Amino acid sequence: MKQGYLKKTGILCLAIVFLMTAGCGKAKTQEAEENAFNTEAEVIAWEEEEQADNEDDAASEEPDKPAPREVVDGKIRSYFTGEWIDEELGKTRPLAIMLNNTSAALPMSGVSNASVIYECPVEGRITRWMGVFEDWKNLDRIGSVRSCRLYYLHFAQEFHPVYAHFGQAQYALADLNSGKYDVLSGGTKGIEHPATAMYDRISRPGKATEHTLYAFPKGIQRDIEKKGYDMTMPEEYPGKFKFADTGEIAEYQGYPDATVLKPGGDGGKNGFGGVKATFKYDASDRKYYRWTYGNPHTDELNGKQVAVTNVIFQYCDGNVLDAKDYLHFATQSNGNECKVFTNGKEIDGYWKNPGKLGTPARYYDENDQEIVLNNGKTFICIIWNDYKDDVVVQ
Repeated sequence: MKQGYLKKTGILCLAIVFLMTAGCGKAKTQEAEENAFNTEAEVIAWEEEEQADNEDDAASEEPDKPAPREVVDGKIRSYFTGEWIDEELGKTRPLAIMLNNTSAALPMSGVSNASVIYECPVEGRITRWMGVFEDWKNLDRIGSVRSCRLYYLHFAQEFHPVYAHFGQAQYALADLNSGKYDVLSGGTKGIEHPATAMYDRISRPGKATEHTLYAFPKGIQRDIEKKGYDMTMPEEYPGKFKFADTGEIAEYQGYPDATVLKPGGDGGKNGFGGVKATFKYDASDRKYYRWTYGNPHTDELNGKQVAVTNVIFQYCDGNVLDAKDYLHFATQSNGNECKVFTNGKEIDGYWKNPGKLGTPARYYDENDQEIVLNNGKTFICIIWNDYKDDVVVQ
């Protein structure tokens, strides 16, 4: 298996972090801990020889300009599912939005429409979701919406989206206000140019107020227009996944069976164990169904259980930023491990996205061939390398 060394990315606000605070949930101020950072821990040092090799790889592996996608009868293949969708939809930038995964907040609304879902550990050693939506305009609502963590903002850039959140950890504030990213930030303390139309609360008897905030599509559209974001997907976008040809199934005969996936095992401090994250494969429709806290993870709007065609365990280096257990993960790699699950099979390999931040990660098997996913939705679990031994695959 190809090996590589990683460099932490994204902690750009170290010099000013103790001067700033940011709101989370209901815009509560988060105070920086004095001497919270070990700045030496922010970077995993590359050995000089390997660093030079990786820089050469990044330069030599610049992707060719992708061939234009074929349009057939007004349909085009989605970058994110491989499925044929309306041409206009397929040429429009997606929405990436933060979703609340605490037990007190469930069920989510609108999540079954997400083309791609990310799940990462957060403070408290539970997880948070980010849904990447191509088709969101006809939903009643999306949420409940939660706050940004810097690594989610960085992972999101692989999809060239507009990124939406309500609240943020202090470490994300500089990037959110920088103008580098197209963001729809809720009006919490420290946000300079908030989205004002899309967020509102609904009545959820028995739920805390922090679990009642949602994004509403008509307001999303108004905020996008007010900010003047260009929603056209650039033609040079290289895509993130390699999908099987239309009508074909990537069967992976001879590969190990993988029908029950537990990214955090049955507990521990890895984040996934804290929410009892489990995927169960159903051979009748070739999909992995998600369970959380021991129950089917359903969409409140339609009652459907979250189900995806592909699951990816993407192993990342991470570290703890402060005494409040805020975390950060490296979002770029030149050879970290991954496991891809599709058609009830496990394919081991590695992922890489050398180059600038936002370069889409691609996934390769142990023979250096790009892994072919089956057409459909994909769920990506960011596995903290420190807890990789907690992963259970049956």
